[in-house]
Amino acid sequence: MGIGSHFLRLFRDAPSKRRLLRSLALGSKGGNGSVTSADGTVLSLRRSGSGSPMVLVHGTLDGMNTFSLVELALADHHEVTVYDRRGRGGSSDATAYALDREVEDLQAVLGTYDQPVHVVAHSFGAVVAMKTALAGADLASLVLYEPPMNGDQIPDDVVAALEDAVAEGRPDDAIRLLAHDLAGVSDEEIGIAMAVPPVRKMLREGVRSASRELRTLQQCTWDDLPITGVPTLMLRGERSDSPAYPTAQQLSTIVLGAEAVTLANQTHLAHSMDPNGFTNAVLGFTSQQHQ
Repeated sequence: MGIGSHFLRLFRDAPSKRRLLRSLALGSKGGNGSVTSADGTVLSLRRSGSGSPMVLVHGTLDGMNTFSLVELALADHHEVTVYDRRGRGGSSDATAYALDREVEDLQAVLGTYDQPVHVVAHSFGAVVAMKTALAGADLASLVLYEPPMNGDQIPDDVVAALEDAVAEGRPDDAIRLLAHDLAGVSDEEIGIAMAVPPVRKMLREGVRSASRELRTLQQCTWDDLPITGVPTLMLRGERSDSPAYPTAQQLSTIVLGAEAVTLANQTHLAHSMDPNGFTNAVLGFTSQQHQ
């Protein structure tokens, strides 16, 4: 399936063609607001819709626009906030990097609301969300899509090769190393993503700071698990096979009483490759929290 076939399928399956067109346009837009984190880093954010608040947290290669195909559909039911994590898109950065700063960033975004927030987080963003939940954030629910929490399964030689590719001005090689060798994204999916100019730009920007997050994951410990008191949905792609992602046996050690949903025929990018399936899974879960 090439880029043309992918977009034809998106149009064919879209519940609303008009909203899909708006979603595609959203993919090249930036934030419409900002919030300042504890260390002074300014985070660009965008808000859409109305209802109970929901914050989306993106992964290593991405920015806020990675959620553009699901943002407006979720915003039919929630006030949705997406933000560029530090060093991405319209957000600033700091000299020193640590996972604790990412947690403070998410806490700053959550702090713009005066009520519990639904957090939907993908990949490294899901690691940030987990650590934020463990720090005691007031969450209405948590949706975690394949957090790469098994950092000991991230090969050092692949990270070193990625760092070399970035240093040598070969960002596309670095993107493929991370997406294919570490995240388990198919060559076909990488090709589709790289064929879309705003997505290609986002990935090339994101890969510049990817190694600091990978090194952080390699050193990350989880002695403070399990997460308790937060309704949680664990999402995984049916075709995902990266050993960095949680195994079925790990689920009960991550969150007490978590639900689990497998997204049919998907890898790590269902929010882009199957936005309807991703949206339905998220809304099906969050709607239960209001009953």
